[in-house]
Amino acid sequence: MPQNTIQSSTPTSSDGNGLNVRPDLLPESYLFIEKIPFSQAPTDKFGMTGDTTFRTTSRISYTGKIFTICQGQVLVQPNSDDPTKVNLILKPFTQPIKGLAIKYFIYRGLKASDFFGANQTINPISNATGFVKQIRDDFQKLYNMLNLTEPTLTAQYIGYPGTGSYAQTTDLLIDDFFFKISQEDAGSTNPNQKAFELPMIPRGTHLGTVSGSQSIGIDIVLNEGDYTIENDPNPFKLDLNFARLNNHILNSTSGANAFENKLIRESATQFIDIASFYGLHTHGKGKLHASNNGQNTVLQTNDEIYGAIEGFATAKTTYLYIQGSRQRSYNFYNNHPIGATTNDYKKGTTTANLVAGKFSEYWPLQELADTPSLAIQLTTDNNDAAALYVKQGILNVDTANEDYFIRGENLLQQADDNNTVDTALTKPIVFDVKKTSTGTNIGSFVQLIYEGKALEITNVVPPLNAGESLFLKDIDDVFGLINVTPHIQPKSTNELRYVIDQNLLLIDFENKRGGKDIATVTTKRVEDMIMNDENETLKRVTYETLLNNIRQGFEGFYQSRSAYQDNSNGGTITYSDTMNNFYSPEKPYYLKTEIFTGLDGNTITGLSIKTDEKTLPSKKLLGITKIENDKFSVLINQHQLNNPKFYLKNELSDETSKYNSLEGIEYKKYSLCIIGENHAGELTTVFPTDHVYVTTVDSMVFTSNEYAKFYPNLSKEIIFKLDLF
Repeated sequence: MPQNTIQSSTPTSSDGNGLNVRPDLLPESYLFIEKIPFSQAPTDKFGMTGDTTFRTTSRISYTGKIFTICQGQVLVQPNSDDPTKVNLILKPFTQPIKGLAIKYFIYRGLKASDFFGANQTINPISNATGFVKQIRDDFQKLYNMLNLTEPTLTAQYIGYPGTGSYAQTTDLLIDDFFFKISQEDAGSTNPNQKAFELPMIPRGTHLGTVSGSQSIGIDIVLNEGDYTIENDPNPFKLDLNFARLNNHILNSTSGANAFENKLIRESATQFIDIASFYGLHTHGKGKLHASNNGQNTVLQTNDEIYGAIEGFATAKTTYLYIQGSRQRSYNFYNNHPIGATTNDYKKGTTTANLVAGKFSEYWPLQELADTPSLAIQLTTDNNDAAALYVKQGILNVDTANEDYFIRGENLLQQADDNNTVDTALTKPIVFDVKKTSTGTNIGSFVQLIYEGKALEITNVVPPLNAGESLFLKDIDDVFGLINVTPHIQPKSTNELRYVIDQNLLLIDFENKRGGKDIATVTTKRVEDMIMNDENETLKRVTYETLLNNIRQGFEGFYQSRSAYQDNSNGGTITYSDTMNNFYSPEKPYYLKTEIFTGLDGNTITGLSIKTDEKTLPSKKLLGITKIENDKFSVLINQHQLNNPKFYLKNELSDETSKYNSLEGIEYKKYSLCIIGENHAGELTTVFPTDHVYVTTVDSMVFTSNEYAKFYPNLSKEIIFKLDLF
């Protein structure tokens, strides 16, 4: 399930002992309807509508104005059920909840007449909605600034399809409209209809009106990243067909095979309920702005916020999301059974009434209607790296944790003398649910990241020798984004792109005490060019982790600055033809070269990561050339692998062993492979015939020799002064 980072600058909350500190969410958004009564039929609620169907659109019966939930860009599309209605896609510019990355709010069923007339000309500014007034004012200012004659403002400027060259096919991705490059030349006689960027609209802007107790629907789509996956087998796409529906319902029988159906079920984790979104405003000093009798008001107490959402059929529903191995849902790989049963976890309202169940039997999230609290147990093999991170949710004070990381003795049960403890299950983990002053449960959601069992890979190409086995190591679940294409468009041949996967990962760092620090990270892929002489450049690809949160041992706490701010999901880097502006991680990190002689007598250039502070680095990198990276892209396509990542096969049988160079430098050497799901959904590792080797001298930076050998051996002062990025 997609996530974003929590800002380190936000205030913190803690328990009564000053422990278990984490930043307040500080939610702040606008109620998308007026603060007046509305109703919702149970059949129109968010969530499961049957064993094989899942409704992502929450639809209500309502009469009144509709508003923007947050500041963002707006795209308007037809409604496929009613030609007099339109759908509106709002892409947040400022995320309303820190730590929750929202890609789109989709309003389904607004009146087209609130936006434009029969000739698709945007309404005049007199008696118009706040949205129309805003875009008309911005449009006029744009053309005045360009010293151009202002053309007729038509619906095509806000993304609505027209005829001829303005026609749109429904397989176009929504992101294609938000990341297009637009240009208008001064003095142009034929204004380019695409030159006007999709408008940026403030929070709380009046969009339109629903009249006659008609209905309005809304979807909240979470953000996995602004990229396209090559040959993605998931039938569900965030395209115009999806954007134009009056209601959207996932159907897990609509795929071409069992694996496609499974991926459709996974897609349910890309959505959250609008009621639980507003319910989160009761967590951590939230502010819910609303229009009340024509006046703006701010709702802050639990009673006030619940009073604004109690018309939803899910106003008291808590949802449970659990991310498991390889950023899939819990038990996606069927590796979490309880004994010989088909159950995979236990749940209850307290530790006293836990009952075994099937988390992923139908859809990979649980709906808990009107639950006063939540207790769960997950399966584990008790490996020393087993850990859980609470991304969203309020842990009960009796659930021991390290700043919402749970591991070691806090997570794993110890056998007793009477053999009554099931050590194949974690300790119970208990969550509180926010309530009103009269004890009414307020809907929200709990989101967990869990790594509790070592995952064995049994499908290997070419097959392993007898007696060999492969298990997923910590580093093998990190570097993905191999075959993705960023949506952002470069403006020149010297502009290369970087892309970020916003899904959080659990990762370990070895510390000075010989133990492990645990962290949550996102991942980033960067393209760059490095000069090997004045006339030649080498294209390279770097994969790096971005620190989100870290717990160092069992003492002390450190939380990094944010890896990226809110909606900064990707970008471009412009390179100069006249200088060596190679990739370097952002300050306080820098790379240092280590040149040594391998056991085969060849010179190896390794890189290690340092900081300009008196701390250990909290970043891991993988660097290979673009030519080497392209080999793996071909391999992925040949074997039709989905969700591919790099698997690092140690050339030594023991992961703790190291080579010693002739100069006395210790290093490890790995052969890069690809791990992913084949067309049948089986987890598969593929070894290339033409090996690509990477070495590491610090177990933090893994680079091929071709990637590293041209990296200048510069001091940190010079690197920081160059300000390469």
